[in-house]
Amino acid sequence: MIHTIQSWLTSPMERIFANSMPHADYAAVSALRNEPVSFCLAFRAMYQKSPTERIPDLPISVVAECEGVKIASYAIGNVPLDATLCEDGKVAAGAVPDVLLPRITVPEIRVGDQRLPFYEVGQKYLLNASAVSTGGVWFTFNEAGQMLEAGDHSVSVRVISLTTGETIREHSFHVHVINAALPKDDFIYTNWFHYDCLADYYGVDLYSDAYFDILESYIKNAVKHGQNTLLTPAFTPALDTAVGMERKNVQLVGVKLANGKYTFDFSLLDRFVRLALQCGITHIEHCHLFSQWGAASAINIYGEHDGVYGRLFSCADAADGEAYADFLQAYLPAFLDFARRLGIEDRLLFHVSDEPKDFQLPQYARAYGVVRELLSGYRFGDALSHFELYQSGVVQTPIVATAFAEDFRDRCDDFMLYYTGGTPDERLSNRMLTSAPWKTRILGTQLFAYRATGFLHWGYNYYYGRMSYGIFDPKVDPCGYRNMPGVSYIAYPGFDRRAYPSIREKQMQDAISDFLALRLLAEKMGFAEVERRLTLWLGEKPTVYTLPQSSEEMLALRERINAALAE
Repeated sequence: MIHTIQSWLTSPMERIFANSMPHADYAAVSALRNEPVSFCLAFRAMYQKSPTERIPDLPISVVAECEGVKIASYAIGNVPLDATLCEDGKVAAGAVPDVLLPRITVPEIRVGDQRLPFYEVGQKYLLNASAVSTGGVWFTFNEAGQMLEAGDHSVSVRVISLTTGETIREHSFHVHVINAALPKDDFIYTNWFHYDCLADYYGVDLYSDAYFDILESYIKNAVKHGQNTLLTPAFTPALDTAVGMERKNVQLVGVKLANGKYTFDFSLLDRFVRLALQCGITHIEHCHLFSQWGAASAINIYGEHDGVYGRLFSCADAADGEAYADFLQAYLPAFLDFARRLGIEDRLLFHVSDEPKDFQLPQYARAYGVVRELLSGYRFGDALSHFELYQSGVVQTPIVATAFAEDFRDRCDDFMLYYTGGTPDERLSNRMLTSAPWKTRILGTQLFAYRATGFLHWGYNYYYGRMSYGIFDPKVDPCGYRNMPGVSYIAYPGFDRRAYPSIREKQMQDAISDFLALRLLAEKMGFAEVERRLTLWLGEKPTVYTLPQSSEEMLALRERINAALAE
């Protein structure tokens, strides 16, 4: 029979695997007044049995309460990792904790029947303490980022048996809120949404009411975890599409060409942008204006030409061709008028072409020349790796692959960082399922060290295979994209048409919080002094190759930052 329940509080840097057996509680953390912080509860049933006795599971409820502070609760779900190559060259396989299944934090518990004497009302994701594996619950204190009073807050965590209704384990977690707040910053954090994926995965009509309901959930989830910028498909983004092929048309802007003049319908784009702003997005990222990998051609654009609907432009049209230039000269002023009406004209990011190479500079420069005057004064940025492209003057805000960040350090006043996640260099920060949690979170410190003005990742919800072929469910097959688990997504498609966060998304949020905390510290004592302290704490001047060696080192670094803010 079940003898007892063991449970432990653990840090968000410690993933709870089925064979986890924590030994000491993670009892306390400090935070800024508007900062979400997370911790976990691991649990396991302990038992004594005879050789013929079946090992039962014990249904439990886990409740977390803190006076005056809301706490979000998630059941930690495992995803089945097929044999895959890790960054260090080792092969990994097994169940990996990552998907977070939302729970009611303080559910009503009622008496049921003899089969299940007690049950949680309205709870979708139930907990069972197993004698053969360890389970977990993820808690986020102040997930909404409300402005709390400085001081000490105590969270009570109780494990309740749903067999007897009794509290069988109790824990306390302490949050010391220091008298400082994460600044509202113009820093851009964007993960690219893939809008066709949502329609295809959920089987709903694009831009139907059902689709917008799903989209709202995804945007809110992204904002809740620190994202403030949204790639917007005014036209179908020219991303991950084989030459001569095309993805589902997700174009928001209506286009008509009649008697040689263009007119535009922004009503659907208006609905999209207003929804994004209502969900908390602050910056609108316009889709790329030219083809991926060098800007050789136009992008796919559909509309009416003298009353006949069809494709107006495609990869068959040269980027600097007269017809496409005429289109952009009509469209971009109209779009900017639309942006001014919504009050977002100073919060726009434009792209020319994704990931141009150095040898493609001439064709990229020609494409940039088409729109340079039209968008003078607006922010331009493209993902690139070669300093020569920036040096040529055709890229205003280079979005630099982390592996090449040193080339831009102290040579460019305005650059963002990005990584695709597919780097073979194990020394770099990453956020795949095969990455150590501290390798994900250290990104925030690295962003500060390089004075980056933003961070970009290409996959928020890309559930397709290579070049947008096929579709997979990352809850079932996390290796569906090139056997690189988690590289193309950071949110999971929920069973109830909702986005579910991942542990990795929470870690990225912590990284952004670390970055903002360092920014705040630099406001108080100057960048040079903060850099000096980081060098002391880390044992070297921080670069993209500076990595902590454990979760304890990563957590200790943040506590030092908070202590400096509290001085």
